[in-house]
Amino acid sequence: MCEFKVFLRDDNGLRMIAEDIVFVKLHGSKLILQDVICQEVQLKSAIVSEVNVPKERLELFSNSLIGKVLNFVEKYAECIRTNTYNEELEEIWEEIKAEGSEMIRTLWMKLKG
Repeated sequence: MCEFKVFLRDDNGLRMIAEDIVFVKLHGSKLILQDVICQEVQLKSAIVSEVNVPKERLELFSNSLIGKVLNFVEKYAECIRTNTYNEELEEIWEEIKAEGSEMIRTLWMKLKG
């Protein structure tokens, strides 16, 4: 059986967060990892960025914006599926734009300001 070592890349760099992982599932805005003895690790706002089977290595990328985008896409799909409009979709989109703008401002201040 192929069991993965899982590494997480975020603003703090790259670090190993789990090993012996045999199951990965996206559930809403959470990524659920399960090891060989069925213990779970749940990560918010993370996506799979690389799967390397020969090296049994799984790399994830995490940023708070990812969770918001996943939530937006899920709500959008729900609107399509149910043929209804949900104003919450607009609120989520505004949050995404606001956080993205703040990230850009912070980066600008750090590097140019």
